Amino acid sequence: MKKKILILTQNFYPAIGSAGNRMKNIYQLLNKAEIDTHVLTIDPSYPNQKMYEDKKFWDEPELNIEKRKIKRVPIKNKKFSNKVLSRLFFYIEIMYRFIIHLFKQRKEGYDYILVSTPPIFIVLSAFIGVKLFKCKLILEVRDLWPDSLIGVRTFDNKWIIKLFRWLEKKMYNKADVIVINSDGFRDHITNKLTDKNKVLTYLPNGPRESEIIHTKKENDTFKVVYAGNLGLAQDIDRLKMIAHKLHDNNVKLNIIGYGMKVGEFTDFLTRNELYNVTIHKPSTRKDSLKLIADSDISVAFLNDEEVFSTVLPGKIIDYMTCRTPIIAGVKGTAAKLIEESKTGFAFETDDVQLMVNKVVELKGNRQQLVELMDNCTNTVERDFLWEENVKNLINIIK
Repeated sequence: MKKKILILTQNFYPAIGSAGNRMKNIYQLLNKAEIDTHVLTIDPSYPNQKMYEDKKFWDEPELNIEKRKIKRVPIKNKKFSNKVLSRLFFYIEIMYRFIIHLFKQRKEGYDYILVSTPPIFIVLSAFIGVKLFKCKLILEVRDLWPDSLIGVRTFDNKWIIKLFRWLEKKMYNKADVIVINSDGFRDHITNKLTDKNKVLTYLPNGPRESEIIHTKKENDTFKVVYAGNLGLAQDIDRLKMIAHKLHDNNVKLNIIGYGMKVGEFTDFLTRNELYNVTIHKPSTRKDSLKLIADSDISVAFLNDEEVFSTVLPGKIIDYMTCRTPIIAGVKGTAAKLIEESKTGFAFETDDVQLMVNKVVELKGNRQQLVELMDNCTNTVERDFLWEENVKNLINIIK
């Protein structure tokens, strides 16, 4: 008999960003492995719901027509707010809507609920689902929460943080299986577990086989790319500095950006007349990968807070997928991967000038650039293919 699984997630196709792409891949590959997989999600809303009225985002016809396995619940708060309290109410509304839907579907039989966090409140709805369906819980951890909330320095109410930490420990211990997308999370989670033998499986973000770029031509114009969120965790001030310095060195910078800091970054470019920098509107994953592949070097930043040293940003794997070597202001897990795989160079987050110097050096050294490109392709094929890595989760479920 087929195993049956329900995925609870805020982020799902066609939502842009690594979270939506991740959950889409898990859904597709579990079904391909003959695990009857369903999804409960919301209408795409990040960075704003209006964006998804454009049909270009709905570029996978087989997912567009699937109504039985993919259920989307409407949310009244349709604009993704920057205010922390408003966003918390947004998460609580999702939890409430999910619980209502689970009660309506309580006669369904599931072997597992897989719930993706953050946000942490969706996990609470999964706890109720596990009771209703008498099934097991797979907790999928994409970020350490509330540590990441504290790390972006927008919320410091000690009593609420204390409550969140209690909930965090509760969800780790209630889960039957824990899936992590960064090996840097392992020690943090293990230290909060009562049962140290609980299954913790590493399932990183990565490309599908069809997405990997194996060759690309040398550009007439040397280009640098930054792709992804422009938010509180990404250290926007250092990205401003590198944009200015690259402009001074006559290097073109493309930004594929979205998030709460886009307006601030755009104003900075206008005030400083940085005409070598272009901001592209959020687009589909396919278009974004194409723009990354058309670049010679990629850049990545993370906030200097300690929690972000455990993170492996999805954009870094996307850069490797496109044979685009990485110059990064990161530390910890991400820095270790870049350095050990020889796919680029990692610097202390405040060493912006050294990062620019390395870009200029590589601009004049095509041979070294090609070696880094080859290492990018070899690394994603060896360690980050979805088709291979998802087998760990499939074996657990079966």
